[in-house]
Amino acid sequence: MLPDFIIYDELKRQREQRERQRHQRPQLDLELPLPYWPEREFDGPKDERDQPERGVEIIKI
Repeated sequence: MLPDFIIYDELKRQREQRERQRHQRPQLDLELPLPYWPEREFDGPKDERDQPERGVEIIKI
């Protein structure tokens, strides 16, 4: 049976080799179009005293 330090050294070598290969992989950068966000509909002036600023905002997608 092999001594532990030889096994650990081999595992470390394999880990380092995988790490080097991971950095050598080619990458393809895609320029994706930005999502379209329609402008919010204007409902008119709101009285801020009656309705506090909290709750859920609904966005049309």
